[in-house]
Amino acid sequence: MQEIKEIPRVSLDKIISIFHKEEGDAYTPGCLLASRTRQQAIAANEKYGMPMEHPFSLNAFIFLLCESGSFRVLTNSEEYTVKTNGMFLNFPGQIMRADSTDHSDCKVHMMIVDLDFIKNLNLDIKPIIQKLLAIKNKQYFDLGEHTFVEVCNLWRAVADEINNNEHDETSDEIMRNLVSAFFFKVCRVVNRTTESAGSNEEFDKNAGYFKEFMILLGEYYKTERSVKFYAEKMRLSPKYFTTIIKRSSGSTVAQWINHFVILEAKNLLKYSTMNVQEIAYSLNFPNQSFFGKYFKHHTGMTPSKYKKSK
Repeated sequence: MQEIKEIPRVSLDKIISIFHKEEGDAYTPGCLLASRTRQQAIAANEKYGMPMEHPFSLNAFIFLLCESGSFRVLTNSEEYTVKTNGMFLNFPGQIMRADSTDHSDCKVHMMIVDLDFIKNLNLDIKPIIQKLLAIKNKQYFDLGEHTFVEVCNLWRAVADEINNNEHDETSDEIMRNLVSAFFFKVCRVVNRTTESAGSNEEFDKNAGYFKEFMILLGEYYKTERSVKFYAEKMRLSPKYFTTIIKRSSGSTVAQWINHFVILEAKNLLKYSTMNVQEIAYSLNFPNQSFFGKYFKHHTGMTPSKYKKSK
């Protein structure tokens, strides 16, 4: 199969500009909720060209909930058929394409939440994201009718809050709790599904190593940024460790470490009362200057400029 070149990496704002919102869709910067039937998707594709029918990559979590019928999703090198009462979860940075697969009309609820939206709400869901990333090899879940209704109710609550268009002192708190509840509900599904599968599934060694690395990284990322440290913790050579993490997640060990450190640094810069020097020391940098160079290398701006940017 010929390798696809130049898969577009798009922003959620870009998708909004070509998605052509319909009545009932809910959008606020960083978060989109929409429902589509197969016939609506076909009509929109003929008129506009739908972004999800072509491969793309988005720095956001994408939740697809199938209310009826079925549709096909291709993500990276894997293909899934999402059926009634099923949920598909696409992770930030993964290449994705979706279309319908049967002759009956399917109805899909979609929720896209980018990482900046999560941070701007000041949601402390790092343990949830860590858990979701740790099961990246498990992306499709058959929820069953009861759980599907529960998840959809939370989906509708988020959409309703956005569409109410009320902005007062309680708006951010309501949104924070609703989105957090949605993520926690999904995590409950993940826990239940992976536990019930247990020994019935063939153990994927690489996925197991990746999960262990995510747990270690969540514990030590504030103090340890050495590939060698994590390799030794996992009793692997640095070369082999780097190879299996890259193979199972698509990113290198160093990229994962930097991702966690930069996310924490951004959160501290925007939401804490700590100054730049205190943040540098809290993240185990030898001095403020070293931290500043590291932060600018990965974000393109100094910590002070980022702190003032909000």
